[in-house]
Amino acid sequence: MKRLIYILPFYLFTLLPLCTSCSLETSNNGDLDGMWLMQSVDTLSTGGTADVREDLIRWSFQVHMMQLRHPKRVLDFHFQHEGNLLILKDPVIDDRMEGDPVVTDVEVLREVGLSQLKDTFIVVDLSDEELYLSNKEYLFYFRKF
Repeated sequence: MKRLIYILPFYLFTLLPLCTSCSLETSNNGDLDGMWLMQSVDTLSTGGTADVREDLIRWSFQVHMMQLRHPKRVLDFHFQHEGNLLILKDPVIDDRMEGDPVVTDVEVLREVGLSQLKDTFIVVDLSDEELYLSNKEYLFYFRKF
């Protein structure tokens, strides 16, 4: 019985917090979650279309983070998806060796087809296979990868 008196506090103060501190973060993003491969970009002001499939531009969504993989660079964003709006914000350059520097120059984003440090898109169409996003300048078309 004396052993139980010594063992019980050990379990309560060491093992129990370990078991309860872990939790899984779930997503309410529906079909948006996953990796999307950009197929084309339409320029709204000129009506021009660029086929970008060979560039392998990927946007990946998970919980509240989005990663944009472009041949020129990799960027990470926080995002909000509510109804037909998608907001990308707080961009950082994905570079662990440099400490993931915060993007403060919009020209860095222009290189990858974005135009603002906080960019708002209209979700024109979203299914489990296709995604169409539109901002002030472009219409992006993606296929699930």
